[in-house]
Amino acid sequence: MRKIGLLLIAVMMILPAMAQVSFGVRAGGAYSSLIQKVEDTYEAGARFGFSIAGLADIPLSKNKKWSLRPEVAFVNQGGAYYSNQDIHGMALHNKCWYYSLQIPVNVAYTFTFTDVHLSVFAGPTFDWSLKDLKPCDFGMNVGLSVEYSNFFFSVSSLCGMIDRRALKRDGETSVYQNNVTFSLGYYFRK
Repeated sequence: MRKIGLLLIAVMMILPAMAQVSFGVRAGGAYSSLIQKVEDTYEAGARFGFSIAGLADIPLSKNKKWSLRPEVAFVNQGGAYYSNQDIHGMALHNKCWYYSLQIPVNVAYTFTFTDVHLSVFAGPTFDWSLKDLKPCDFGMNVGLSVEYSNFFFSVSSLCGMIDRRALKRDGETSVYQNNVTFSLGYYFRK
Protein backbone atom coordinates (compact mmCIF):
# COMPACT_ATOMS: atom_id res chain seq x y z
CA MET A 1 0.00 0.00 0.00
CA ARG A 2 2.85 2.33 0.85
CA LYS A 3 4.50 1.75 -2.55
CA ILE A 4 1.24 2.55 -4.35
CA GLY A 5 0.92 5.80 -2.38
CA LEU A 6 4.49 6.82 -3.28
CA LEU A 7 3.83 5.97 -6.91
CA LEU A 8 0.67 8.12 -6.95
CA ILE A 9 2.54 11.06 -5.41
CA ALA A 10 5.31 10.73 -8.01
CA VAL A 11 2.78 10.62 -10.86
CA MET A 12 0.97 13.68 -9.50
CA MET A 13 4.28 15.58 -9.39
CA ILE A 14 5.27 14.54 -12.93
CA LEU A 15 1.91 15.28 -14.62
CA PRO A 16 2.18 19.11 -14.44
CA ALA A 17 5.70 18.94 -15.86
CA MET A 18 4.58 16.56 -18.64
CA ALA A 19 1.87 19.04 -19.64
CA GLN A 20 4.63 21.49 -20.59
CA VAL A 21 6.71 19.00 -22.59
CA SER A 22 6.93 19.86 -26.29
CA PHE A 23 7.62 17.26 -28.94
CA GLY A 24 9.15 17.90 -32.32
CA VAL A 25 10.78 16.48 -35.42
CA ARG A 26 13.83 17.46 -37.42
CA ALA A 27 15.61 16.44 -40.62
CA GLY A 28 18.83 17.54 -42.19
CA GLY A 29 22.21 16.86 -43.68
CA ALA A 30 25.10 15.33 -41.76
CA TYR A 31 28.77 15.76 -42.62
CA SER A 32 30.52 12.85 -40.93
CA SER A 33 34.15 11.86 -40.75
CA LEU A 34 36.35 9.18 -39.29
CA ILE A 35 39.41 10.74 -37.61
CA GLN A 36 42.69 8.98 -36.89
CA LYS A 37 46.31 9.88 -36.21
CA VAL A 38 48.68 8.51 -38.87
CA GLU A 39 52.42 9.21 -38.43
CA ASP A 40 51.89 12.26 -36.16
CA THR A 41 49.27 13.75 -38.53
CA TYR A 42 45.53 13.68 -38.02
CA GLU A 43 43.74 12.26 -41.08
CA ALA A 44 40.03 12.62 -41.74
CA GLY A 45 38.01 10.78 -44.36
CA ALA A 46 34.58 12.36 -44.69
CA ARG A 47 31.24 11.96 -46.45
CA PHE A 48 27.77 13.52 -46.54
CA GLY A 49 24.74 11.73 -45.14
CA PHE A 50 21.45 12.57 -43.47
CA SER A 51 19.81 12.65 -40.06
CA ILE A 52 16.12 12.47 -39.08
CA ALA A 53 14.92 12.61 -35.49
CA GLY A 54 12.08 12.87 -33.04
CA LEU A 55 12.79 15.04 -30.00
CA ALA A 56 11.34 16.48 -26.84
CA ASP A 57 11.83 19.77 -24.99
CA ILE A 58 11.31 19.25 -21.24
CA PRO A 59 11.44 22.45 -19.16
CA LEU A 60 13.71 22.22 -16.12
CA SER A 61 12.93 25.69 -14.74
CA LYS A 62 9.75 27.71 -14.33
CA ASN A 63 10.95 30.46 -16.69
CA LYS A 64 11.72 27.75 -19.33
CA LYS A 65 15.28 28.98 -19.85
CA TRP A 66 16.75 25.59 -18.92
CA SER A 67 15.44 22.44 -20.58
CA LEU A 68 16.30 18.82 -21.23
CA ARG A 69 16.26 17.90 -24.94
CA PRO A 70 16.51 14.17 -25.60
CA GLU A 71 16.33 12.88 -29.18
CA VAL A 72 16.13 9.61 -31.05
CA ALA A 73 17.83 10.02 -34.44
CA PHE A 74 18.36 7.77 -37.44
CA VAL A 75 21.65 8.80 -39.06
CA ASN A 76 23.51 7.88 -42.25
CA GLN A 77 27.19 8.41 -41.52
CA GLY A 78 30.67 7.05 -42.18
CA GLY A 79 33.96 8.19 -43.63
CA ALA A 80 37.34 6.73 -44.54
CA TYR A 81 40.31 5.44 -42.57
CA TYR A 82 43.72 3.87 -43.15
CA SER A 83 44.73 0.32 -42.32
CA ASN A 84 48.16 -1.24 -41.91
CA GLN A 85 49.24 -2.02 -45.47
CA ASP A 86 51.69 -4.69 -44.28
CA ILE A 87 48.77 -7.02 -43.55
CA HIS A 88 48.07 -9.25 -46.56
CA GLY A 89 44.75 -8.48 -48.24
CA MET A 90 44.09 -5.24 -46.34
CA ALA A 91 43.36 -2.08 -48.26
CA LEU A 92 45.39 0.95 -47.30
CA HIS A 93 42.41 3.31 -47.55
CA ASN A 94 39.03 1.98 -46.37
CA LYS A 95 35.72 3.74 -47.00
CA CYS A 96 32.59 2.94 -45.07
CA TRP A 97 29.08 4.27 -44.70
CA TYR A 98 26.49 2.89 -42.38
CA TYR A 99 23.29 3.67 -40.51
CA SER A 100 23.08 4.19 -36.78
CA LEU A 101 20.66 5.14 -34.04
CA GLN A 102 21.82 8.09 -31.97
CA ILE A 103 20.35 9.20 -28.67
CA PRO A 104 21.63 12.63 -27.61
CA VAL A 105 20.52 13.81 -24.16
CA ASN A 106 21.19 17.55 -24.25
CA VAL A 107 20.72 20.27 -21.65
CA ALA A 108 19.75 23.56 -23.32
CA TYR A 109 19.77 27.18 -22.21
CA THR A 110 17.44 29.49 -24.15
CA PHE A 111 17.74 33.24 -24.73
CA THR A 112 14.54 34.94 -25.87
CA PHE A 113 14.54 37.99 -28.14
CA THR A 114 10.91 39.02 -28.81
CA ASP A 115 9.57 36.05 -30.86
CA VAL A 116 12.95 34.40 -31.54
CA HIS A 117 14.40 31.76 -29.20
CA LEU A 118 18.14 31.14 -29.40
CA SER A 119 19.33 28.01 -27.59
CA VAL A 120 22.76 26.61 -26.86
CA PHE A 121 22.91 22.96 -25.85
CA ALA A 122 25.34 20.21 -24.90
CA GLY A 123 25.23 16.67 -23.60
CA PRO A 124 26.23 13.05 -24.00
CA THR A 125 25.25 11.00 -27.05
CA PHE A 126 24.91 7.24 -27.34
CA ASP A 127 25.33 5.75 -30.83
CA TRP A 128 24.43 2.21 -31.95
CA SER A 129 25.80 1.33 -35.38
CA LEU A 130 23.75 -0.98 -37.54
CA LYS A 131 26.73 -2.20 -39.63
CA ASP A 132 30.52 -2.29 -40.11
CA LEU A 133 32.32 -0.72 -37.14
CA LYS A 134 32.01 -1.37 -33.41
CA PRO A 135 28.32 -1.41 -32.49
CA CYS A 136 28.50 1.19 -29.69
CA ASP A 137 29.94 4.66 -29.39
CA PHE A 138 29.69 7.36 -26.77
CA GLY A 139 30.34 11.00 -27.54
CA MET A 140 29.72 14.61 -26.60
CA ASN A 141 27.29 16.78 -28.54
CA VAL A 142 27.24 20.60 -28.63
CA GLY A 143 25.05 22.85 -30.71
CA LEU A 144 22.99 25.92 -31.37
CA SER A 145 19.36 26.31 -32.47
CA VAL A 146 17.20 29.24 -33.51
CA GLU A 147 13.41 28.91 -33.18
CA TYR A 148 10.71 31.15 -34.60
CA SER A 149 7.00 30.35 -34.67
CA ASN A 150 7.56 26.65 -33.77
CA PHE A 151 10.04 26.17 -36.66
CA PHE A 152 13.74 25.87 -35.88
CA PHE A 153 17.16 25.60 -37.49
CA SER A 154 19.94 23.84 -35.60
CA VAL A 155 23.63 23.08 -35.99
CA SER A 156 25.20 20.41 -33.81
CA SER A 157 28.57 18.73 -33.60
CA LEU A 158 29.19 15.26 -32.21
CA CYS A 159 32.66 14.07 -31.20
CA GLY A 160 32.93 10.32 -30.62
CA MET A 161 35.15 9.10 -27.79
CA ILE A 162 35.36 5.35 -28.40
CA ASP A 163 37.64 3.69 -30.96
CA ARG A 164 35.32 2.54 -33.78
CA ARG A 165 37.54 -0.21 -35.24
CA ALA A 166 35.82 -3.56 -34.83
CA LEU A 167 39.17 -5.32 -35.32
CA LYS A 168 42.42 -3.57 -34.48
CA ARG A 169 45.69 -5.15 -35.61
CA ASP A 170 49.22 -4.34 -34.46
CA GLY A 171 50.39 -0.98 -35.78
CA GLU A 172 46.89 0.37 -36.50
CA THR A 173 45.72 3.56 -34.86
CA SER A 174 42.35 4.33 -33.30
CA VAL A 175 39.49 5.68 -35.43
CA TYR A 176 36.85 8.09 -34.03
CA GLN A 177 33.50 9.13 -35.56
CA ASN A 178 32.67 12.85 -35.71
CA ASN A 179 29.56 14.52 -37.19
CA VAL A 180 28.31 18.01 -37.94
CA THR A 181 24.55 18.14 -38.61
CA PHE A 182 22.49 20.99 -40.07
CA SER A 183 18.75 20.52 -39.49
CA LEU A 184 15.36 22.12 -40.00
CA GLY A 185 12.62 21.15 -37.59
CA TYR A 186 9.26 21.84 -36.04
CA TYR A 187 7.97 21.77 -32.43
CA PHE A 188 4.34 20.81 -31.87
CA ARG A 189 3.78 23.61 -29.34
CA LYS A 190 0.56 25.45 -28.54
